[in-house]
Amino acid sequence: MFKVTWEGRPRPAERPRARFSADKRTYFLYNPPTYQEYQKTLVEFFNKYQEDESLKELFDKKQLVYGLSVKLIFRIKHKGKIPFYGLRPDIDNLYKAVVDALFKSNVNQIENGYWVDKNGEFYLDADGNKTIKYKQKIDDSRVIHTELLKLRVDSEAEEGFTITVRNVGKEDIE
Repeated sequence: MFKVTWEGRPRPAERPRARFSADKRTYFLYNPPTYQEYQKTLVEFFNKYQEDESLKELFDKKQLVYGLSVKLIFRIKHKGKIPFYGLRPDIDNLYKAVVDALFKSNVNQIENGYWVDKNGEFYLDADGNKTIKYKQKIDDSRVIHTELLKLRVDSEAEEGFTITVRNVGKEDIE
């Protein structure tokens, strides 16, 4: 089991939006820079734990029995008396942002050769080195159980989330 707390205001995952050229023939997907920065911050946060044995074990295919269970408790500032936060952002988008960052972190990445163009030439970085290609050890489809809560807190200092990830074994389904 792996459990960690992140401090800061949780943000929802943003959907990429299509942007069309002037002639409407070509398009690209645009993701807001604020979300990209948040995602990068979360990936760096999870990268700090890449040597944590309990987390490494969870991303080992041989150790995974059925799949992963993810419990997320979000704490968001709001005035009021009820303990739960029932306003936007939607809890599924908050979950997606955190889990995407966890699965993009170094704990779930392995080297998978080098990037090449259509002619078979290697892509090079600024120093002239070949650019390494990575792939995920396991896909986020291996999350088979989730528990999600959005709690209301009184101050910005209390905002954040707590994530608990564990391996679902035979004892859980009997």
